[in-house]
Amino acid sequence: MFGIHKNKIFSTLSILAFIIGACGSTPQLQDDISTAVAQTVQAQNSLTKIANAPTLTPAPPVEIAATAADIPAATNTSAPVVGAPSCTVSASLIGETPPDGTILKPGEYFWKTWTLQNTGTCTWDTSYQLVYWSGDLMDGLVSYPLPEAVPANGQKDIAIYLRAPATEGTFTGYWKLQTPWQTSFGVGGYDEPIYAQVTVSNAKKPAYQITSVDFAVKRDPESGCVTNVNYTLNATISTNGPLEVKYYWTASGSLYTTPKILVFTSAQTQTISYTISINKQSSKPTDYWIQLSIADPAGYDFKKTYVNHQC
Repeated sequence: MFGIHKNKIFSTLSILAFIIGACGSTPQLQDDISTAVAQTVQAQNSLTKIANAPTLTPAPPVEIAATAADIPAATNTSAPVVGAPSCTVSASLIGETPPDGTILKPGEYFWKTWTLQNTGTCTWDTSYQLVYWSGDLMDGLVSYPLPEAVPANGQKDIAIYLRAPATEGTFTGYWKLQTPWQTSFGVGGYDEPIYAQVTVSNAKKPAYQITSVDFAVKRDPESGCVTNVNYTLNATISTNGPLEVKYYWTASGSLYTTPKILVFTSAQTQTISYTISINKQSSKPTDYWIQLSIADPAGYDFKKTYVNHQC
């Protein structure tokens, strides 16, 4: 299979070389042919091995869709579609890298990876595609067939290779999944597209900062009133570049922790946690709380997260 694709690329390059010899080589012609060659190579190798990106696992070759105009409008994905299998399609976004708002240099190449969960009843086979929906394409293709099947309730990392625009600013490209029967669907209850968002800056020292903090409480055990019930507050922090974050926790009962340093070596997402334990014998039905504070950069106290302990 690889040999067939390789021969196609060789044939394409040979034809282009013949055109140069027959027609003469002007600077404009050379630029046009170079662009055509680059697009041909990307169409054969996108989602496979990309130079200088050794940490990601390559996927099989893909074929590019004709144009963005070929992508149909979204249809109702919560029920079976006429002409489609008797199953439903839907998805959930579990995570992504790099975080939205990552600061890049003009023209810098990067991988964008979304972790998606198949929350429908159809299996996503290799006839499903990730398709460009709107916004900034950032030198991507307009479609990427999935490299392998994803069963119902399964998860899959979908990675594409993009390039930051040449000008400064914030750029966003939107994407959806598409079935072989031409139904396009996004993620969540509102069928929203997933997206890649970057900030392009030429600054020697970009203003790296925290871009988002999401909180979630976990109870252990999940139900019932035992001698001790533990409540853990998870704080998921994202930054748009390398950064050191000094933080500490406070909780009801005047609990206070010593400040700690969380190191981000690049634009990434990390999760920190704090747990309080409530004793059944000494507790009363009341509200307990946990609070995260950022001491540096730009000291900030997040809102208290309340735990409604009724035992």
